[in-house]
Amino acid sequence: MTEEMTASDGNEARFIVYRVGADAFASPLLSIKEIVDPLPYCFVPNHHEYFLGLSNLRGQIIGVIDLGRRFGLHSTATQEAGVLLIFEEDGASLGALVSAVESAITVESKQISQEQAVTSHVPHEAYLGVVRYEDRILPIVSLVELVRQPLREPMSA
Repeated sequence: MTEEMTASDGNEARFIVYRVGADAFASPLLSIKEIVDPLPYCFVPNHHEYFLGLSNLRGQIIGVIDLGRRFGLHSTATQEAGVLLIFEEDGASLGALVSAVESAITVESKQISQEQAVTSHVPHEAYLGVVRYEDRILPIVSLVELVRQPLREPMSA
């Protein structure tokens, strides 16, 4: 388990569970600074399709990314509602646009598997494993590593 996933006693980990479209994902809770309603953003030309632009969060300029596009799914920006997960990467704040936040969960470390179960659009470095929670299996994604890694070409069907 990574340090950002581990709770103080080392036997538990805490995650934020969110949806991108109909798909659910988890990210380490300690990696998220805050959760805010979507903000208006100003388009800035960028070579990454998932980078939507810049927003003003209480006087701080943040970059906004669309996790739907980043994962090779439908754009989250075209949906009416959504939320921004605010996190930091190299001292810069970023907002990841997701469809909804479901909950914060605490799980025992034995419920986490770090095996790469399937090939996905999530870069290997950003994929932290899966967590088994209730009757679900949730991919664990590092948002920081997700924006650091180059965009992979969509897989052909």
